[in-house]
Amino acid sequence: MKQRIMNHVGVLVALGIFLSFLAASGIMYDKYNNYMQQDVKNETEYIRYALKNMGTEYLTQEMGQLTTSRITLLDPEGTILYDSERYPNEMENHGNRPEIQAAMEKGEGELIRFSETLSQQTFYYAVKLDNGNILRISKTTDSVFHTMVSSFTLMGILFLIIFTLGVILIERQTKKLIDPINQLDLENPLKNVEYEELRPLLNRVDEQNKQIASQVKELKQAEAVRREFSANVSHELKTPLMSISGYAEIMKNGMVRTQDIPEFAGRIYDEASRLTSLVQDIIEISKLDEKSGEMPFEMVDLYEIAQDICQNLTLQSKKKNVTLSIEGSNVEIYGVRHILYEMCYNLVDNAMKYNREGGYVKVSLSDTKDQVTFSVEDNGIGIAKEEQERIFERFYRVDKSHSRKTGGTGLGLSIVKHGAALHHAQIILDSQPDRGTQIQIQFKKIV
Repeated sequence: MKQRIMNHVGVLVALGIFLSFLAASGIMYDKYNNYMQQDVKNETEYIRYALKNMGTEYLTQEMGQLTTSRITLLDPEGTILYDSERYPNEMENHGNRPEIQAAMEKGEGELIRFSETLSQQTFYYAVKLDNGNILRISKTTDSVFHTMVSSFTLMGILFLIIFTLGVILIERQTKKLIDPINQLDLENPLKNVEYEELRPLLNRVDEQNKQIASQVKELKQAEAVRREFSANVSHELKTPLMSISGYAEIMKNGMVRTQDIPEFAGRIYDEASRLTSLVQDIIEISKLDEKSGEMPFEMVDLYEIAQDICQNLTLQSKKKNVTLSIEGSNVEIYGVRHILYEMCYNLVDNAMKYNREGGYVKVSLSDTKDQVTFSVEDNGIGIAKEEQERIFERFYRVDKSHSRKTGGTGLGLSIVKHGAALHHAQIILDSQPDRGTQIQIQFKKIV
């Protein structure tokens, strides 16, 4: 950038000097010509006055050497009577010269032309005398081009001086102009803005910095979540695998009595079932994280899903002596069927697992003009206020010992959270310890 500025300004300076020289040369040449022509006219008047009073005897060879002008006297026919530069008998008739003809007709005539005799540009001024003769005074002058060529040396010296000074000043000014740009703090671009013209650009840089900082923060958070998720997955998978391995090893070594084999086999089955549920939940939440796999959106009847879930959990509710009921009517929303099923199932299943003997779980659907609400209410152990914000985190359990007994994977509510985000739904939680919990998912209707 600096070099480009130097190049452009340098060319402008050189061009400016050259054009200024041309203009000055033209003006000076014009003024010089005007002064020279006036001098010739004045000299003509002096000589005419002398001829009038002294006669042709005034025109002598010595007199011609006293002036730089050329003096010529002609008779009315154009014959040369006197010339201060050459002998009259050597010169041709000048009656056809324009200035001579003008003087004969109008009394005076002037002309600038190239003199073949002197091989120079010459100014001619002729006047008609009282006796009819023609007096002509001429003076040579350089052309504009010749004047400029003769000044090239001076112009070159001036050009070098002015150009050198210009380059030094331009260098300093360019450095002063560019330094604030080079010293911009791109981390804090809006701090000490030197040029207001750069503010729109610096505003964009500042916005990009904020976006990058936000993305870096999100990446760090995502990385922390990924590390925690990996650690939790490893731990959660390791526990049932160790149990299965331990029970199987005891049975393999014949250390189990025949009557205890069904119990050990049942424990292996339970741990394998828990492991299967955990893997399925991990796969499901990974799909939701990456939004991968097939996510076919369609019109889904939530009431049918709720009925199916309640039917599948009827046996479990009888074992725990928990009353399971459903209220509402058929209502459709636009969503992914198997994700909606997982969300609703996990809510009802959790309400069942973390309930008390003789409790209840009530599933209800309500339909308004703008939204559809799926609600699960129970009178179980409830959730403390300080833990309500964390229950949707992966592998987080309010009662870890109870979760182990119930076989929870710690991913159910996390799937609910991600599924709600996928469907642009809102989760509302209302819970009090030892009094129960109500969780609502509010789906917006598509108009």
